[in-house]
Amino acid sequence: MGFDEELVTDAQREACAVEVMRAILEDWCDDAGASFDETLDVFASSRTYELLFDFSSRQWAEGPDNLRFVWERERKTAS
Repeated sequence: MGFDEELVTDAQREACAVEVMRAILEDWCDDAGASFDETLDVFASSRTYELLFDFSSRQWAEGPDNLRFVWERERKTAS
């Protein structure tokens, strides 16, 4: 079931993006045994971060599993 995206404000989109970002970073840090602050710095300089906060991409609405997949794919191709 969808929703009327025109009724969602940019502030709501940003709140969703922050929650999705926090969820994947907490999971990533738990899995990798990494520092949250260091991982946040790495993520904030990534293309995935830019995509997440480009609200036209709709990454903010796709959920944490999808965002983690996108970020992991970016990290693999950058290596």
